[in-house]
Amino acid sequence: MLEDFIVIGVVMAIVEALKKRNMLAKEALFVPVLGLAALLNGTNAYFFNGITVTEAVADGIRLGAIAAGIYGLGKAALGKS
Repeated sequence: MLEDFIVIGVVMAIVEALKKRNMLAKEALFVPVLGLAALLNGTNAYFFNGITVTEAVADGIRLGAIAAGIYGLGKAALGKS
């Protein structure tokens, strides 16, 4: 199974790409981030059989919250919030 930091990085990159194309509203980003992370981690578990898909989806929601928090902290640190 792929490491957590890979899933977090991929989620952050995809969300940033969607934001640049104005496909996601900045005010409603949290839900798509959680959904995308859950989907990626569930797919990860399905193909690599590390844990059950249900556990992976729950863990993916946690990873999505981490990804959103890391992004928010970075923006605040750079004074762009």
